[in-house]
Amino acid sequence: MDLAQLNSDLREVRKGLRKAGVYSKTIQGITTRAQKSGRRQTGDYQSNRSSRWNLDPRDPQYGTEEECKVIELRLLGMMCEFVNAPVLSEPTTGIISKYLGREPVIGSYRDALTLERLDYKHFEAEALQPKRGRSVFHIGHDDPTAVPKHCVANVSWRTHRSNLIQGDMTLREARTKLVELIGRYFQLGEVTIHPDEIA
Repeated sequence: MDLAQLNSDLREVRKGLRKAGVYSKTIQGITTRAQKSGRRQTGDYQSNRSSRWNLDPRDPQYGTEEECKVIELRLLGMMCEFVNAPVLSEPTTGIISKYLGREPVIGSYRDALTLERLDYKHFEAEALQPKRGRSVFHIGHDDPTAVPKHCVANVSWRTHRSNLIQGDMTLREARTKLVELIGRYFQLGEVTIHPDEIA
């Protein structure tokens, strides 16, 4: 991955998103999630919004600069697939498609575990008026035990609920566990299903 090209593509996508009505604060929040570490004040790997590529490579939050910037481009692209997402013009769609491996389709994005559709209006409202320590929208990892964990193939938008359910299991293990649980709940005869809930 060419860092100069990644930086150019990020500038163009951010500019295209702002033209489509996405607030700078929303975009900056995604940059922070993709490129910066969380605030961790205890344990072996302490950090406070450091660039992920400056962390110790053994740190679970570590990611190379190139991977972090591709992750940001992918997260921005996935956001454009949420229900009620902004309509993008070319060349923004073209750049995003290059990193997603598909053209973004509004309303097509689903949480990888719960399969809930995510809503852009809710996402934007949360970005504009954040509540410390509380967010419905998280980044999740298909395999939270992977080393390195913060890499392109392992990161996507998830809900808080989804991350809680998954815990330290891989996505496949969590899906299997859910199916087993659902089978037991059906045996009780007390299940109510809401198939297409939007987060």
